[in-house]
Amino acid sequence: MGMFVKALEEINRDMFQDCGGKAAHLGELTRMGLNVPKGFCVVAKAFFEHLRANNLVTQVLKIAESINYDDFQDLEQKTSEIRSLIESAEMPREIENEIIESYQHLSKEEPNPFVAIRSSVAVKGTSISSFPGLMDTYHYIRGSKEVIDSVRRCFASVWTARATFARHQRGIDHSKAIIAPVVQLMVNSEVAGVIFTVNPMGKEDEIVIESNWGLGETVVSGKVMNDLYIIDKRTGRVKIRQIAKKERTYVQKANGLGAEWVEVEPVKMTEPTLTDIQIDELRRVGLLIEEHFGYPQDIEWAYEKNVLYILQARRAKVEKK
Repeated sequence: MGMFVKALEEINRDMFQDCGGKAAHLGELTRMGLNVPKGFCVVAKAFFEHLRANNLVTQVLKIAESINYDDFQDLEQKTSEIRSLIESAEMPREIENEIIESYQHLSKEEPNPFVAIRSSVAVKGTSISSFPGLMDTYHYIRGSKEVIDSVRRCFASVWTARATFARHQRGIDHSKAIIAPVVQLMVNSEVAGVIFTVNPMGKEDEIVIESNWGLGETVVSGKVMNDLYIIDKRTGRVKIRQIAKKERTYVQKANGLGAEWVEVEPVKMTEPTLTDIQIDELRRVGLLIEEHFGYPQDIEWAYEKNVLYILQARRAKVEKK
């Protein structure tokens, strides 16, 4: 597409140093022909150019060097200061133009579609390409200005207190942190969740699915109880089916912009979120992705109007026996 933006179909699994792990995997999944929401990646080069053009590199690292990691208040205050610098800086015009043009061509039906903007990360010169849950995601973003503002906030989220502390704990040089926001058409899901193509407790012959009403944040946030399905990997037989009482869900705000937590309708609280047909479809797609990558997968998915979308895939963490 350009110097600072790449369509997902232009990206493959080996491009994580340019596009971060999430975009690299989404690009690979798109190339596989799976139903991935259309989108693009604002590549890492844009993040570094944003810092350079606004003379922020030295300022940011100077503040970072002064952080007292034994003082949570100091960590919060100084990372907040860094984020403010990045968020308030003007996006270089050439980057802004590429993002706007790509956004306006995402949908043939709607010139200003709703999108989700997610962080895609890596660390320069290493194989690290994932820091799950440490950077920010934005849902139901609409309009060129809002997309630019959200990309800038996504840039800044590389300096959340939790992400900064995680890098410090792992001995990672902050200057090597890469962030490459992914902008995708919003999936307004009725049900969403995760699938592990191997039971995280170490049972390789089982698949685990967690699901809930609304957006995937409902499941991955850890704030509510989710439905749990454990499936025989080979036969597809559902070995365990635990239907939770689902009291809250994360959905589009009433005004359309952004998402919020709301109470689940009483009639749906104890209703299963998935049909047997959907469970088997998730199993088959999960195995296809696992076979392609060659190792167990942790996959985020969503159903909108009974159509399955794949939102993310990464190597699953498995507890050693």
